[in-house]
Amino acid sequence: MYLQNKYTKWYFNIISNAQSRTLNEYKEQHHIIPVSLGGSNNKDNLVELTAREHYICHLLLVKMTEGACKKSMSYALWMMTNASTTYQARYKAKSKLYEFARTNFVESQIGHKPTLLKQTEQAKQQISKSMKARLAKLSQEEMQERLLNSCHSPESWTEERKQKISKALTGKIVSQETRKKLSNTLKELMTDEKRLSCGDFNRGKTWKLINGKRVWMEKE
Repeated sequence: MYLQNKYTKWYFNIISNAQSRTLNEYKEQHHIIPVSLGGSNNKDNLVELTAREHYICHLLLVKMTEGACKKSMSYALWMMTNASTTYQARYKAKSKLYEFARTNFVESQIGHKPTLLKQTEQAKQQISKSMKARLAKLSQEEMQERLLNSCHSPESWTEERKQKISKALTGKIVSQETRKKLSNTLKELMTDEKRLSCGDFNRGKTWKLINGKRVWMEKE
C-alpha cells in the first residue's frame, strides 16, 4: 500500500516519536493507516499529534502512495487544508503547501496535472461530480449527522463546542489595523449579489431538518 521511499520513512518516524510521548498541549487524533485505506478506529491505529505534525503526516501520505490510494489521500489533504479553524487550533497551510494540496487534488479528480493552478471549467465539473458521488453514497442517517455536525447547524453549538472555541481563541489578538484591512477587503470584494449568494438572505433565521432536508424559518 505504501511506497518504499523517504516519505514513508519520515512518516513512520513521526508516528514512532509520537507514540513514545504524552502531549499536554493542543493535540489532534490521527489514524496511522487512514480509514479510507482500510484502517480501523482501534486504539493501536490511533496516535496523538500536534496540529503541525498532523498536517505534515497527511502531506507525506500523498507522497508515499499511488493510484487510488493517492487520490484518496489528496482528497483528505485538500479537506484538511480547507478545514474550518473556528473551534480548533488547526495548522494553517502556507501558500506553497496550499498550492501543492490544491494541485494534487485537482489532478486526482481530472486525471492529469492541470496546466494552470486556477481550475478550468472541466476540472470544476469533475470535482462537482466526484463530490456528488461521495454524498450520494451516504445514507439518510449519515447525511443528517453530517448536517447536524456542520458549524451552520444551531444544534451543533453545544456548551462543549463553545468551550473549545473559547479555549482555541484565548490569547489570540487581532490588531485594529488588521481588522480594518479585512473589513475594507471584504467590502471591496463582496458585491450585493455575492452577499446574497453567501447566504445573507438567511441572516437572522434558523433551520431544522425536515425529511432529511434543511428548511430555513424565522427564529421564534
